[in-house]
Amino acid sequence: MGVAACNPSTAAAPVETTGPAGSVTLIAPSAVVPAPSSAPLVSTPTAPPSVEDATLAILPAAVVGTPTPDTRPDPKYWSSWPVIPIVSAAARQIYEHGLALGNNPHVFSTIGDCQSEPNVFMGVFESDQSPLGPKDTNLRQTVLYFAGSFSRKSLAVHDGLSPASALSPLWADHSACQADESPVACELRLRKPSIMFINLGTVWKKGASAAPYETYLRQIVDLLIAHGTLPILATKADNVEGDHSLDLATARVAHDYDIPLWNFWLASDTLPNHGLDPGRDNVYLAPLAWGPRNYSALQVLDSVWRALDPSAASTLAAEVTAPAAAALSTTTP
Repeated sequence: MGVAACNPSTAAAPVETTGPAGSVTLIAPSAVVPAPSSAPLVSTPTAPPSVEDATLAILPAAVVGTPTPDTRPDPKYWSSWPVIPIVSAAARQIYEHGLALGNNPHVFSTIGDCQSEPNVFMGVFESDQSPLGPKDTNLRQTVLYFAGSFSRKSLAVHDGLSPASALSPLWADHSACQADESPVACELRLRKPSIMFINLGTVWKKGASAAPYETYLRQIVDLLIAHGTLPILATKADNVEGDHSLDLATARVAHDYDIPLWNFWLASDTLPNHGLDPGRDNVYLAPLAWGPRNYSALQVLDSVWRALDPSAASTLAAEVTAPAAAALSTTTP
């Protein structure tokens, strides 16, 4: 079973990057940082400190209180981040806000190029050839919980899709989407997913700056969060950009928004040739890597939604196991 080739997208002109070439932990050019304001500083009179302010000024820091230290891993070490992410309080707030807006907790969706088509990405879990084994009880429950999402093609999946085109109405399916809707906005309106994988970057132009990629990715994340859909960002197995700057940019976005990152780059590290097809310039995944990728993605989905809604997970587990237990009790002497 083959995959249609993804067409490269047009990116902004490349800029020089710093750091040792080929290093997966190097710091790539960051997103554009606003320049300091040139406006003159204006002094304004201030009121004398209140009694409360004066009291706080002489108290030890331990009494006044200090910010909680950020113990999350630094994005520049993204290559060693865990494959399966830890769900943060911020992620739960996004998810719960989405449910209040009417999102469907039983629906997940995907943004991506041809490697996110259902015949390549997780559609197998709803086919007769599902690769799950008898020990994958939790994963089977997750497939049941999100039934219908695995085999359905997202309106935000398209051959050659980039972060920029994912936000362009020109790339939308005009038979289903409104005239001014981008593929992402259209999928959010019609499906109301509670969770969405973002699998992008493979069709980025080699040597192009990661700055516009990160800018567009942040816009996609902003749009999803505004709709209460929790993004799951994904690193990729390839290094089409040449310096792993896109994976670094993806990690920065995940860190800044405190949302889940599926580190597929690390998961693919155990696969032959990093899971890449040498016959396709080591850019696209080899068919033998589809299965491990699907299994890893399902593990991430399972872990994330159980952390988001543990009560629903417990209820589903009881509903699934109760019939089996009842059948066992009727056959046991």
